[in-house]
Amino acid sequence: MKRRYTRLQSLGLGIALSALAFTATAQNNIIVRAQMDSAAIMMGEQTTVRLELSQDKDKFVRLPIIQDTLVTGVEVLKISKPDTIDLKNNRIQINNEVLVTSFDSGLYYLPPFKYVIDDDTFETQALSLKVIPVPVDTTHAEFDIKTVDAPPFVLWDFIPAWVLYLLLALVVIAAGVYAYWRWGRKEKNGEALAEKEIVPPYERAIQALQELKDSKLWQQGQEKAYYTTLTEILRIYIDGRFHINAMEMTSTQIIETLRRNEETKAVNQQLREILAMADFVKFAKMRPLPDDNEQVMRYAESFVESTKPEEKAPESTEENSEKTNVE
Repeated sequence: MKRRYTRLQSLGLGIALSALAFTATAQNNIIVRAQMDSAAIMMGEQTTVRLELSQDKDKFVRLPIIQDTLVTGVEVLKISKPDTIDLKNNRIQINNEVLVTSFDSGLYYLPPFKYVIDDDTFETQALSLKVIPVPVDTTHAEFDIKTVDAPPFVLWDFIPAWVLYLLLALVVIAAGVYAYWRWGRKEKNGEALAEKEIVPPYERAIQALQELKDSKLWQQGQEKAYYTTLTEILRIYIDGRFHINAMEMTSTQIIETLRRNEETKAVNQQLREILAMADFVKFAKMRPLPDDNEQVMRYAESFVESTKPEEKAPESTEENSEKTNVE
């Protein structure tokens, strides 16, 4: 009874926080709002953050860039496609929903969502999310050893030993055939793999970026394929250049890892904007402007060029001759 009362208190607190979280920022007939369906959830449950923007029709707006986590511990599961409603009188309303969850208990403060409208930035209010631990049932049912059944029937107990030896021999022969086939295949492909490994990560990245530009994907309306290919090229380059498993990391993890690298500090902001725009296109399903598509390509080329490893200058002939004379 005590546990049930505590849960009801937590849910009541969540409803109260949700009601208090509904505030607005208004300026120049522009209103941005953020509210949460439930400000208190159990671990593993989901809740929806609802974003709302009201503005004049002639305003150009850039929606908030939302990555795979709002804050550490609060994961983004789904971002809905923006829904535009005509409010009449030359006014529109753009609604957007963000489905989130958390698997760690605690109180999380979600930062404001930022809208960029005609070079001005508008922020919603910050939100709070309380994640409640799942109660654990520590009771155990009694176990009566008298009810244990007799051992089940096992077929292997009635098979002669020579049959088992025969099966074992067949397994060994099959393993030998497989090993021979696998090693022979590796020898045939060894030269091709060696040639691929010789190409430095910098040259592979530059060539791949040029091929992506020549494909003209975003010019053909395939923005999602364009950004997916671009981020994959950069992840492969980061993996080969800095030996970071970027293919298995989120955008936030890549940025935080490279932020601590002296070679990438100067261009880390460019990489952040590339990954943020790519997530914006893939998850929010928005179509960026042509200038944005060209800018992320310039940022990608600048990132690769700026992090290109320095080539060691060969020793001069005079220095080699002096070393020989000394020896």
